[in-house]
Amino acid sequence: MKKFKYTATDKEGKVTKGTFLAESEAEMKEMLLKSGLYVTSSRALSSADFSTFFSLSGKVKVKDLSQFCNQFSVMIVSGVPIVESISLLKTQTQSGLLKKTLAKIEDDMKQGLLLSDAMKKYPKVFPPFFSSMVFVGENAGCLDQVLVTVAQYFETEDKTKRKVKGALAYPALLLVLTVAVVILMFVFIIPTFISSFSKMNVEMPPLTMAIFNMSQFFREYWLYVLAFIAAFVIILWLLRFVPSFRFFLDHMKVTLPVFKRLNMARFTSRFARSLGLLLDNGADTLGALENIRQTIDNKYLLAQFDKVIVQVKMGASLSKALTAEMKLSPILLQMIAVGEKTGEMAAVLLKTAPYFDQDVENALAAMTAILQPAVLVLLGGVIAVLFVAMYSPILSMITSMDTTSA
Repeated sequence: MKKFKYTATDKEGKVTKGTFLAESEAEMKEMLLKSGLYVTSSRALSSADFSTFFSLSGKVKVKDLSQFCNQFSVMIVSGVPIVESISLLKTQTQSGLLKKTLAKIEDDMKQGLLLSDAMKKYPKVFPPFFSSMVFVGENAGCLDQVLVTVAQYFETEDKTKRKVKGALAYPALLLVLTVAVVILMFVFIIPTFISSFSKMNVEMPPLTMAIFNMSQFFREYWLYVLAFIAAFVIILWLLRFVPSFRFFLDHMKVTLPVFKRLNMARFTSRFARSLGLLLDNGADTLGALENIRQTIDNKYLLAQFDKVIVQVKMGASLSKALTAEMKLSPILLQMIAVGEKTGEMAAVLLKTAPYFDQDVENALAAMTAILQPAVLVLLGGVIAVLFVAMYSPILSMITSMDTTSA
């Protein structure tokens, strides 16, 4: 068996990229064609191309899960048994953790476990939403279709995460640049001015003296400063595991004006798509909510969501429970109410999901429009303060010389 890297398109022109294990390139194209994918380019991979040396982290990327779903679906459509498909897929993935987990799932299935039950044993690799969708597909006999749906879900998640990282990259770069400018000034430029001014017996303003003292302190005790910063970062990292502090941070994420809109838009988009997919594949409302609950990584929103589940268990409609307990998009609440009245909630949510995806992009643009100027102002302010501190003694000296000569 050989590994091939391929690029293919479906009937709608959507491009899909991935790797595939087959005896030959022709066999690969034939198997992909059965699932509606037309190969436009492909090449054989050497063992060096898929080394897992750098993929032994404790987390599987969303992109890897999406590729896994697409390949799994192709094999099922081609008539490959599930256990054999898992055995083949574990050799194709580039994720070391996913490879090990698939090997364990293969052993579990050989001992009689269903695929969904085996996946539930590894929630850090396969989210509860994933295993629930697989369970639905197994019982409905449409596992291949469910896997394609889940792959599309993960692709949307991956695109959103990449857009968030891209939007935050520039402000982060500016912050790093600000820190670099301050360090450069404190270590190299300010000491030069100190030496020059001390020789000329120039009387320095309070701001200049403060900057000079800070520079001298940093140069003499820089090891202690770095140790303090490292200790501060470590303490913050450890506090993430303290429930009350984690709850506080998560609360800030959805209440601070700069980040509120983006985080709530992301939650709304994920909730609408997840609920729509689960309901569309046969899950009941309460079961879908229980599965979605396990995918929420914000403790504050999770506490609110638990209240929603309690109300639904007590007989309240989902739209009323969400309205009472969570401040979600009015449009989402209205769509859910319409879906409950018409009995077509799954269809309504899936049709409106692209709208909420666009809302995430709008929130990203709005956040970037605020953060970038703010960081630029910070950078400009720091440089301005340092400039005034350095040159005000020179200006004072020139002024005094002009006065003396006059």
